[in-house]
Amino acid sequence: MHMVPACWQTLAVGAVLALSPAPAPAAPAVPNKDAPASPVEKLRKDLDKPITLKIAKQSLSAAVEMLRKQTKINFILDVPVIQQLGFTPDQPPSPVDVDLKDVKVRTALRSILSPYNLSFAPVGDTVVITTDEMAMFRQMRQRVSVDLEKTPFADALKQISRQTGANLILDTRVEKDAAAKVSLQMEDVPLETAVRLLAEMAGLKPVRVGNVLFVTGKANANEMRNDPDIAQPNQNLINQQQQLLQLQLNGNGIPFGGAGIGGAPPGVAPAVPPGVIQDPGEKEEKAPKDESAKEDKSPAK
Repeated sequence: MHMVPACWQTLAVGAVLALSPAPAPAAPAVPNKDAPASPVEKLRKDLDKPITLKIAKQSLSAAVEMLRKQTKINFILDVPVIQQLGFTPDQPPSPVDVDLKDVKVRTALRSILSPYNLSFAPVGDTVVITTDEMAMFRQMRQRVSVDLEKTPFADALKQISRQTGANLILDTRVEKDAAAKVSLQMEDVPLETAVRLLAEMAGLKPVRVGNVLFVTGKANANEMRNDPDIAQPNQNLINQQQQLLQLQLNGNGIPFGGAGIGGAPPGVAPAVPPGVIQDPGEKEEKAPKDESAKEDKSPAK
């Protein structure tokens, strides 16, 4: 039998090892796709589902109720704000009359609302039906909790937008500044407050443009705020906010941020600052005192 020298055996083994493929590097971690979707993410998917809908000469409130039953989406009519437009959902200026086939739920909703100059916005697990200005206000004032530790600002902004459904847009010209890492821990604060604080940490400023919160450089933000085409909607928004807060301070309304939206007709709410609860009998108690004071000051005959 022919024997192979030991030195050749060693070389052969080395050659086999050299020709063997190297172990593959570990694959990068894949995001957990099974993580539960936030209420807003689920709501967005529901709004994108196809629907066939026929509504013949119904009131706005009846039409929205029919859409709610068919889609199982929680639609809420912002009654006090709609009343400021001069009509009620039960008695719109014209009935809802639509015949739609295989369209997205959001498209069907726009078809129902557009004749009344109304819009909608996802807030939490509900869809609020209101004006364009108040839709923006509702979204920006929804309560959020933030727990960020050395997170790039751009990533933080995307995370908040995904969780709340708000249109938070970053100016691509400030990507370098947006890479700044931010840390913030807050609970139950308005969404806009959280975004403004985070943007300040990155040296940026947010500006409202329609239903979008646009985050850009400070110089550009100041220029945009001075643009009358942008500043005017903001003023209208402020006026709407004040009127809504007054409307919802009465006993029938639900303060903003509560579980629902409602209220009495315009002009009923007491003109008191937000958060102040007025005793219904307070005025009756004060009136006799004022009258008696006048009688005491009158000269005796």
